[in-house]
Amino acid sequence: MTTLPEVQQQKTFKYLEEVETVAQDILTLKDEKLELSNAQNKLREALRALEQVEDRNSWITLGSVYVQKPTIECKALLREEIDKAEEHLKELHEEIRDKVHRLRDLEHEPRLEGFALKPMSLAEVKALHKGFGSL
Repeated sequence: MTTLPEVQQQKTFKYLEEVETVAQDILTLKDEKLELSNAQNKLREALRALEQVEDRNSWITLGSVYVQKPTIECKALLREEIDKAEEHLKELHEEIRDKVHRLRDLEHEPRLEGFALKPMSLAEVKALHKGFGSL
């Protein structure tokens, strides 16, 4: 028969394990977000370099193979990859936010104020400028 201190100890270990698991998930997602952001920056650098090139064809890597394609296609591929990376970054940010809220709940801490703020869209900014005039 298990005694009360043993049950308390088991609950404590389970609680600590859950807190540590969520915290480790947050750190892993932050690392993934950083790596993806760095990759996105390299894609932007490549796109800027291609925009300065006047050649009709350019070399691009597809996986581990170099392929010569028209520069316009290469630019389109890079823009598409940048957009995919941006969407994935948004998903990672949302997932990190949810995990941080979960961690705060597990630790019985209040939720962070302002952590769920989102930037204004271009349409909202234009509406503000229209309403208040140019600043």
